[in-house]
Amino acid sequence: MISVGILLCDDHYEDTISVYGHYDDAFKRLLSIDGINVSKTFRCFQGEFPSQPDACDVWVITGSKWSVYDNDPWIETLATFIRLCDKRHHPLLGVCFGHQIIHFALGGTVEKSDKGWGMGLYPLNVTHQGRRYFTADTPSSISLLAVHQDQVHLPADTFMTIASSDFCPQAITVKETHILTMQCHPEFTAPFIIQLLERLREKAGDENVDRARRTVEWFGEGERQYVVSLLRRFILSCS
Repeated sequence: MISVGILLCDDHYEDTISVYGHYDDAFKRLLSIDGINVSKTFRCFQGEFPSQPDACDVWVITGSKWSVYDNDPWIETLATFIRLCDKRHHPLLGVCFGHQIIHFALGGTVEKSDKGWGMGLYPLNVTHQGRRYFTADTPSSISLLAVHQDQVHLPADTFMTIASSDFCPQAITVKETHILTMQCHPEFTAPFIIQLLERLREKAGDENVDRARRTVEWFGEGERQYVVSLLRRFILSCS
């Protein structure tokens, strides 16, 4: 049984917890299959961290409302932990903010995109090199749920991009066999992202939110199942 620890970088809004649970619950639902035990959560954004990488077999770093270049002390503590994991080739999986901070900690750059918000369901192309990471039946173009302004601008050294688009060039990346990162949110469901989009209406603007809502209302969760499969196979390969 592979133990998975959640490095929680934010939580759901308090008034949604009765419906959706805490943010780590989304990952527990996503990853709870035979062979995987999501055993621990550390609330990093509140200063709680594991003492050593080997406290769990695999670490999942979640999304967050923070930016990786913010000056909050917990962000640098998390970056230091990432560098230690990488040095020891200890498995890491990063989602959204998690994707960004892994690249940032290992020498990449993260910036607010000059292309604006990435919201709702958007398409990515599986790269030629990326084909071997996905199942054989995965389409060459997959649409995934996302909400972000920041993006990885320059990836950290030795990462390979396995899914990409003009809007988000470093959308899903891997480093050797021990790190998998993605800008999208495979843990989100359609109802969850719709209520989240509505919370961002004042900040992101009506046009962006309305466009993003339509993509979800028309096409649901896209090809989410292929990325969920990728996540699970990555974790199971870390035994």
